[in-house]
Amino acid sequence: MVDILTYYDQHPINEHAVHKSLLREGKSLEHLVPEDLFPYDQDHYGGLDAVDALVRCASIGAGDRVLDVCSGLGGPARYLAHRHGCSVTGIDINRSRALASRRLTRRVGLQNKVSFVCGNATRMPFLNESFTRIVSQEAFLHVGNKVALFSNCHRVLITGGCFVFTDWVASPRLSDRERALLEKGMVAAAIHQESEYLDYLRAAEFSDVEVENLSVWWGKILRERLEMYLEKSEETERLFGVARYREFMDAYEIFVGVIEEGKLGGARFTAFRPA
Repeated sequence: MVDILTYYDQHPINEHAVHKSLLREGKSLEHLVPEDLFPYDQDHYGGLDAVDALVRCASIGAGDRVLDVCSGLGGPARYLAHRHGCSVTGIDINRSRALASRRLTRRVGLQNKVSFVCGNATRMPFLNESFTRIVSQEAFLHVGNKVALFSNCHRVLITGGCFVFTDWVASPRLSDRERALLEKGMVAAAIHQESEYLDYLRAAEFSDVEVENLSVWWGKILRERLEMYLEKSEETERLFGVARYREFMDAYEIFVGVIEEGKLGGARFTAFRPA
């Protein structure tokens, strides 16, 4: 079974792929602006529309200090800082992802507004009440210890601060076999039903929790993303080998299948740290 570090070290959306896409457009890697990266650096579902939804739910503005948990290549963090003027810190357990995020951020001149830390979301290296907003997208399925995860999010968020995240949500029809296949192929360490997520949030003393069902939207997006990964086959095989690419695609096809069968969906959760 592939581990979380290998999974993202060998992911089809990566720094090399971003560079190649920019060069195909005729861009100089030494003269980039943030908008050049936005079509390629959003390694989550829904692209900029999804980030805009986080902004609306959390009311993110220029004075905010935002934490992006499991920040990946840093695309959302850069977009938030550039478009909305806030300062953003990303934390990701994958060192190569964190380093790539820093390099891409320097390329577009946002290093004074956006920073990245390589760290574990269940043991965040931040002081209490460091952030006014916390966001995350499709990452918590990889985190087995949700108690520690949500406790840390609560601790580093200011009183009255907003926490918004999206993730997969299981239906009761998702079988143990399908869970095991997703864990093996996509490092889905802990897939939860909506009610379980609500229990975790309340146990961590978040309040005013709202949930938006994203399943229909994600179903369309993920079929399109599967096609995109197929188009990247030659490039990904050259970087990581045929066997690794096939393993990734086999797992992704299972994932898209259970989404389309309604056994797995997506949701956006908005919660607050109360006074």
